[in-house]
Amino acid sequence: MSDATRLKNRLSERFSEVGLVLNAGKTNIAYIDTFKRRNVATSFTFLGYDFKVRTLKNFKGERYRKCMPGASNAAMRKITETIKKWRIHRSTAESLLDFARRYNAIVRGWIEYYGKFWSRNFNYRLWSAMQSRLLKWMQSKYRLSNRKAQRKLTLVRKEYPKLFVHWYLLRASNE
Repeated sequence: MSDATRLKNRLSERFSEVGLVLNAGKTNIAYIDTFKRRNVATSFTFLGYDFKVRTLKNFKGERYRKCMPGASNAAMRKITETIKKWRIHRSTAESLLDFARRYNAIVRGWIEYYGKFWSRNFNYRLWSAMQSRLLKWMQSKYRLSNRKAQRKLTLVRKEYPKLFVHWYLLRASNE
């Protein structure tokens, strides 16, 4: 019996002493190391973060592998679904300022929570989801082609860089 299995059994015993039960579907042993293993879990999800081995660069530019948390795919899927449910592109009577007032606090919360660790992938996916919805709104509101709407949205972003929270908090990673 491995150390991890012994620890899991001990935790289960301790939990049962105080009237709690480990959820068998959610309590798994994951082998987080730098080697490739077959047929075993090499990552786990906790509080919306996927913990898995990721490739990093040190200050000399050398690559190394380390277990790091990052926004889970399920969390990102939920965020993009939420952005789609806002139906920004259908609200042509509203202005960009209205959207900024309504959604900036929510987007800032996502950035603060998920942007702490391994934010490169999260930043790109959030940026893409928000920009695509704003672009669709621009196309619907002003009856523009995709390219013209993109140009107009870029001009607005340059003129008002702090209008949307993702424009200035995620700017460096997406330009």
